[in-house]
Amino acid sequence: MLIGFLIIFFICLIVYQFFLANWTTVEGLENDQSPCSSSVLAYKNSAAIEILQEQVSKLTGLDKEVQDISGNVVTLNDQVTALVKAQADASQQLAGNKPLAISGTQSA
Repeated sequence: MLIGFLIIFFICLIVYQFFLANWTTVEGLENDQSPCSSSVLAYKNSAAIEILQEQVSKLTGLDKEVQDISGNVVTLNDQVTALVKAQADASQQLAGNKPLAISGTQSA
């Protein structure tokens, strides 16, 4: 009796596995119209890639502006250096050849 019960149990188990094999699930999706289907996600990815390419192409134009700004920084640095030299020359003319000893101006 126990052997007959085990034979029936395993036959039912095998039939149940065949029944489950008929219902295939592809990536957990129910149908192609699902918002998570691979074709919808691929379409969304292609749109996102196009938007990112447009933004990157806008950034490539910034290279010229950065070069212009760096040239302006060099020019401004030269102007500030000339202004400091002119101020030092003017103060030396007022004070004489020997500069005054001022505390706190020496670098450590």
